[in-house]
Amino acid sequence: MEITDIKGRLHDQWVLAVLADCQYMPTEEKMQKLADRYEADPDIYAFGCGDEADRGGLGVIILKRRAETAFEIMGIAVEPAARKRGVGAKLIDFAAQSLGCQKICAETDDGAMGFYRRCGFRVESLGEKYPGCVRYWCTLSLA
Repeated sequence: MEITDIKGRLHDQWVLAVLADCQYMPTEEKMQKLADRYEADPDIYAFGCGDEADRGGLGVIILKRRAETAFEIMGIAVEPAARKRGVGAKLIDFAAQSLGCQKICAETDDGAMGFYRRCGFRVESLGEKYPGCVRYWCTLSLA
């Protein structure tokens, strides 16, 4: 499993396809605009994970620098066939080491809350942020 910087490749079809899994109602147009915004933002960092047979196609993490050593996960997704193999956790670890993170945060829903807990994040409920949708703020302190 190899993890690489994919900041210049956010319009690649495999990246957009993987990232669509962590977006609300993704469309081709929405994903292209998201890639445009991420590519243009100097505070956005992107890493992709692949294996020998499929370079970069297993998972993606997008982070935004919020302070010198604090980052927010804007999106993290793993191909369904590659889930439960530690890909997401490896992406977080790689990003934290590469960027010198002391704190990583993420907002999520019920479906990903357990993943963040397993990765060592402290999880706090934000309540029902949208009708019928409870959101959570997840924080990982590395310092």
